[in-house]
Amino acid sequence: MTLPYGDVGLVMTQNDAHGAKAAAPTARVVVRSSIRSDSHRRAVRAALPAAPLLIFLLLFLVIPIGSIVHTAVSDGEIARALPLTTQALQAWDGDDVPVTAVYMTLGQELEAAGHAGSIRPLGRRVGYELSRGANVILGAQRTLSKDFDRADPQAWKAQLIKADPAWGQSGVWSIIRHYNGRYSAFYLRWATGFPVKIEADGRLSQEASYDFRSIYLRTILISLVVTGLTILIGYPVAYVIANSSGRTAAVLLFFILLPFWTSLLVRTMSWIVFLQTNGVLNNTLARTGLIPEPLPLLYTRMATIIAMIQIQLPFTVLPMISVMRAIPTNQVKAARSLGAGPLRAHATIFLPQSIPGIAAGGLLTFVLCLGFYLTPALVGGPSDQMVSFFIARFTNEDLNWGLASALSVILIFGAGLVALPLARHVARHSSDRI
Repeated sequence: MTLPYGDVGLVMTQNDAHGAKAAAPTARVVVRSSIRSDSHRRAVRAALPAAPLLIFLLLFLVIPIGSIVHTAVSDGEIARALPLTTQALQAWDGDDVPVTAVYMTLGQELEAAGHAGSIRPLGRRVGYELSRGANVILGAQRTLSKDFDRADPQAWKAQLIKADPAWGQSGVWSIIRHYNGRYSAFYLRWATGFPVKIEADGRLSQEASYDFRSIYLRTILISLVVTGLTILIGYPVAYVIANSSGRTAAVLLFFILLPFWTSLLVRTMSWIVFLQTNGVLNNTLARTGLIPEPLPLLYTRMATIIAMIQIQLPFTVLPMISVMRAIPTNQVKAARSLGAGPLRAHATIFLPQSIPGIAAGGLLTFVLCLGFYLTPALVGGPSDQMVSFFIARFTNEDLNWGLASALSVILIFGAGLVALPLARHVARHSSDRI
């Protein structure tokens, strides 16, 4: 069939239109993809200068914190040493004691743990939760090394109960049964102040333990007191420095920065020399006749707070200075010219604008105080020690890394819970001139 010339042109025109319409979405997709690719390349190039910082944060912040969290929830000593026993105890209802065959399985695994060198970590872990738990485990392993009928499950049970009557009660068995995996919340429960230690019969132990909730409260109260006093002391100092010029401001700022040039240990030891019984302060007061005998100043809560204030004062003052210097001085002068007194002009004009600096300095001081260890340990008494002291103790002396990590996790979480909202508030209300 032959089409007229005009019809052929019409058909070709319609085909071109359909092709153009079909190609238009493809072209838009290509353009969008090109735009996204270009934006991605620009974002990558813009982020390259920050790569060293990101790597530093990954290596020295994210990975260490992740390691601490992992240690706080790792709890595999029992499952590694007694895998068959924990598996067999899953069918136990928790009443009375397990069946005789489980005693034989446990005894065999205790012997294997003794040969593998994992009996002491097992005993230490059970001892965290059971009164005399380490003795129960180690005593059983020693008793099983003696001669008895190893083919008779009843003989295994008799040997274990002979080693320690705790094997004839449910307490130790419930512990072994509960921890059948590599991870648990045991150390976190312990670090948050929940009772974790039990007696051989399963009752909660009355043995004195650490009151971690009081330790947290003490840490927060000392940090709040130090933060408040550094703000009260540092605000006038920051105001004078911010409104001074020339040599006066330079000299005052020099004295603020001077502590940074001295070791923290040296500054803390100087307070010991100053506050001790035969120290500078007591000798001065005695010579002037103000006191009949030396005052007990060292190893007290007051000594801890004074030393921490002296150490933290620069961290509070410097953010205040940066904010106060950005406040136009003519605003206060205008308020004075309109009849406001000096105190009213300062309280209504200058103080509200300096609040971001006060909040930033106070936040920095409070967070740093939460982690203080050296100063309370050297100048404070036993009732003045903060969370960091116990973290160091469990790490270096007791070798209880799980509990030390759990305390660290709670301290980090608590500090973040306080710091992040306040930091956002400071950033939202800070002037762009800071």
